[in-house]
Amino acid sequence: MTQRTDGPAQLICQAIQQRRQLAFDYNGRRRIVAPYCYGISTKDNESLRAIEVGGGKPFGKLWTLSEMSRIELSDRHFVPNDPNYNPNDSAMKRVICRID
Repeated sequence: MTQRTDGPAQLICQAIQQRRQLAFDYNGRRRIVAPYCYGISTKDNESLRAIEVGGGKPFGKLWTLSEMSRIELSDRHFVPNDPNYNPNDSAMKRVICRID
């Protein structure tokens, strides 16, 4: 993993644009995800739609940025292949960056 000093939003959008995995701590566990969409949720939280690839359940989950810590951009790339991914995510009232 490569630790970055950019702000979390910039780091997340970089991962989405470059199709790179992200790692972060969430609810006391280290998570590795393939990020798909980042923005403001309908609950007014900065949120990330991503699929956990490091041992979690392989479906798109909404992660709240304020709950994430130690966010790292991985050197590992991914191919976006989630058949359930919708670029017009109904859980987002404003999209900042996404896979189209």
